[in-house]
Amino acid sequence: MQNETLKINPKYGPWAMIIGASEGIGRSFAEQLAAARINLILVARRQDALDQAAAEIRARHAIEVDVHVADMAALGLEGQLDRIIGGRDIGLLIYNAGAVHGANSFLDDPLDKALGLVKLNCISPLTLIHRLGRSMRARGGGGVILMSSLSALAGSPYVATYAATKSFDLILGEGLWGEMSADNIDVLCLIAGATMTPSMERSGMRFSPPGTPPGPGTFIPMASGDVAREGLENLGRHPVWVAGEGNRQAAEGIRQAPRDAAIQGMGSAAAGLYGKPWPMVGQSSR
Repeated sequence: MQNETLKINPKYGPWAMIIGASEGIGRSFAEQLAAARINLILVARRQDALDQAAAEIRARHAIEVDVHVADMAALGLEGQLDRIIGGRDIGLLIYNAGAVHGANSFLDDPLDKALGLVKLNCISPLTLIHRLGRSMRARGGGGVILMSSLSALAGSPYVATYAATKSFDLILGEGLWGEMSADNIDVLCLIAGATMTPSMERSGMRFSPPGTPPGPGTFIPMASGDVAREGLENLGRHPVWVAGEGNRQAAEGIRQAPRDAAIQGMGSAAAGLYGKPWPMVGQSSR
């Protein structure tokens, strides 16, 4: 039953750190872990949103909640970790940091935008997993959920850098699943498709209204709570999990398609989601 409280492996407590926790999927992770009596360290970029999330969670659940403002797209995270961790015994890291990346031609965006995505989706998760993974190894176990995207499965016009960095997360998660299981640390790369979150709405993504029949050009998002629940349910069971049956079918189709067809299909999907022209202006037929 979706409303039942999840049973969380004790090795994932007594504290969980959630990066990107103030809204959307991260907030849903926080609510579900709080219901299972796991104390929370919530990290995001906006103090007001963090404070509101923490206050609402404390009001509903008898747990401790600590909040910290940090920007995962900026350098210098390593120097902040002592302050954020605060000596707590962290058994679970969820890296869910996101940004309003939108969709545009790589050459038409400033280079700093692409470099920011590399920091956000590559450098910061490496930094956190390395630091907390060593602590989990010393304490005898733990867990890591690393959020990725269907965009990780093939290069995609309009979101080329985003897709590349999410592919990094996917391959990193698979490799660490193989390595860290020897230390009783479960690693899961959780792949989300279109999800109804405030960040996705701000990015300009165009979703189909609820009740729209499935079909070409239809983008019906998952609820963030469903994505989070599938992640927690499958941590320790798989190296990679695609949230949502429809997304799992789409992922299998992408994997089976020839690479040129997969790239064209991903570009078409990105164009549809963000209201961009497809084929791209000036693109020749192949």
